[in-house]
Amino acid sequence: MFVVGCPIPWGLLAMGLVLGGGGVPVGHASPADSLRHQAPAPIAQVRQDLDDDGVPDRVGDTVAVAGRVAAAPGALPLPEKGVGSLQDATGELHVRLPAAPDLGRGDSARVWGTLKYEDGLAEIEGLGYERVAVSPRAMDPIPLSVPSAATDRHEGRLARVSGTITARSANRGGDYFVLREERGGDAQLTVFVSSRHTDRIRLGRFEEGDQVEVTGIIGQYDLSYQILPRDDDDLVQIGLTGTYLWWAFLGGGGGGLVCLAVILFLRSAVRRRTQELKRREKELKDRQAKVEALYAATDDLLRASSRDEVAEGLVRLVREVLGYRGVSVRLVEEGALKVVSVAESTFRFMPERPAFDVTGDSVVAEVYRSGETFAVDDLEDVEVDDPNDYGDLRSVIVAPIGEYGTFAAASPEPEGISGFDTYLIEVLGGYAALVLGRLERERALRAAKEESEKARAEAEAARDRAEEAARLKSSFLANMSHEIRTPLTSIIGFADALGDEIGDGCGNSSRFAELIEQGGRRLLDTLDGVLNLSKLEAEQMELEMEPVDLVERARRTAEELRPWATGKGLNVTVQADEPAVWAWGDVGSVQIVLQNLISNAIKYTEEGGVQIRVSRKNDRAVLEVEDSGIGMDPALAEDFFEPFRQASEGISRAYEGSGVGLAVTQKATEKMGGEVEVETEEGTGSRFTVRLPTSGPPEAETARVEVPRGMGGG
Repeated sequence: MFVVGCPIPWGLLAMGLVLGGGGVPVGHASPADSLRHQAPAPIAQVRQDLDDDGVPDRVGDTVAVAGRVAAAPGALPLPEKGVGSLQDATGELHVRLPAAPDLGRGDSARVWGTLKYEDGLAEIEGLGYERVAVSPRAMDPIPLSVPSAATDRHEGRLARVSGTITARSANRGGDYFVLREERGGDAQLTVFVSSRHTDRIRLGRFEEGDQVEVTGIIGQYDLSYQILPRDDDDLVQIGLTGTYLWWAFLGGGGGGLVCLAVILFLRSAVRRRTQELKRREKELKDRQAKVEALYAATDDLLRASSRDEVAEGLVRLVREVLGYRGVSVRLVEEGALKVVSVAESTFRFMPERPAFDVTGDSVVAEVYRSGETFAVDDLEDVEVDDPNDYGDLRSVIVAPIGEYGTFAAASPEPEGISGFDTYLIEVLGGYAALVLGRLERERALRAAKEESEKARAEAEAARDRAEEAARLKSSFLANMSHEIRTPLTSIIGFADALGDEIGDGCGNSSRFAELIEQGGRRLLDTLDGVLNLSKLEAEQMELEMEPVDLVERARRTAEELRPWATGKGLNVTVQADEPAVWAWGDVGSVQIVLQNLISNAIKYTEEGGVQIRVSRKNDRAVLEVEDSGIGMDPALAEDFFEPFRQASEGISRAYEGSGVGLAVTQKATEKMGGEVEVETEEGTGSRFTVRLPTSGPPEAETARVEVPRGMGGG
């Protein structure tokens, strides 16, 4: 923070510093720690002892606190590593953080861990911490007498105590001496330095009878109250020893006058210290009241659902709790710092000002760019390089709100903004940055969710359209196949009758009648294949599952197609490991598979033959159809299970057929719970293997089923 005017005294806001965005805190803890995002509680609340048993009620709980570092972790001269002290406006507490190298005296931090109570001392055994990125401020110790310090009331607080050393000793554990006051009764305070710290803090330079002033953290071990110095400079000798003072009185010959002077001096010092204590106590109460009021009022800021609500919440907090008349919040929009919320009372001593360019010369823009707070006690005493009109403004603080904007409080009175309030405003600005960061992430998540839902809706609509198109296609094919099959059957029948009537005596007429019949049957086979495919794709083909003898069906189909093979000079053989191999399937679907595979093998084979093998392997009924035909490229083999794909395609293709036979074969096989595979090599031939679930023989002889013509071969 860059400050013009008087320095800002220490203050700390023990309120919810919810971390996780905005760039204000620096973290040193695992993200998996659930306390990382827990709002800190006031230290006085953590130390609360409602049952008056001397032990904090929350011992054993995991807690989070925030405050100013009075003693850096490891600075207190105790045997345990990493012990330090944290203070806020409500109280103070020892903390143990063995690994916190970047926490120094005067830093602001948030600590979370387990509340412990051992040997009369309450402390947090730290699980993690966050260093809050605000300017460090060294705290002033409170002056205490030995009797006042030797109580639970000030445990953990930074104090300054004066007294006389009445005893000192050293052992393997460390060095210590005992402080007492002449009129302090039996009250005593131990100054202890463990052996791990004796090279850093030297108690051996003092003797019994020395008067010393000790600055340190009040603590307790068992029933003994201690003050623990943080370094060697916290120990100062403030008077001569009793022996030297006695000889000085005798040598001066004015012992009575000196005693009187000392008494008067001490009375004056006591009076001044009493007044200082009262002033500090009032200041602490005022600070505590502000902290508690802000702590209670920040719920609205936490629940803010928009940038405007965050800005209005900040203005309301500062206006109502801290009481400043001039309050404004500027947020970045389109490269300018625009006023989003401002207290109406601001315009009583300041003119309304336009938005500031974030790259301009204004103080507000400089605060936004640098991320450092600007504070001035009296504008009339300093020169500010800012061309803007500030009206009757005298004192002001402008704090950054992370990357989102600035937050300002102003007063028409010189020194109208206290150092403690300056710190509160800084923390509130950082806190607002966290809330704005959360809102920004929520907006991004909502946008991503809306985009995802839109994409999902579009995908579902596309899927529905595709399914509807497939359904309409299947319906169209089924209807057209039916409408074409009826007249086509009549054409085939009349061509057959015409051929019989003409006989062999009419030359070309007989041949033409035969060609009409062949073409009609070919077209009928194609239509039957397309109809079967459309039914299978539309889930309209009903199967009647029963035991089917693959051996008997293979032989019957081979006999039906043998004349065609013989006409091409091909051999067709059927081999079976058993007299009957029973598969669990649909008779009509099995016949479709057999006729398509065997007819394709004959069609694409010019020399050699076709072998059909039936067997039982691994609890599956297996049908193999192998030919010595043209084969195909193995890389393209799987494509031929797609509808309307053939080994030869186009108008000039070498082989006839619709290209739906293998697609029908695969779908029919899968519908019966089986699978079909192909092994092929171009120029050598192909082997198709069908595996179906096995079945036992039927209890009664299965009725023979006549298979319709044209199962879509080709």
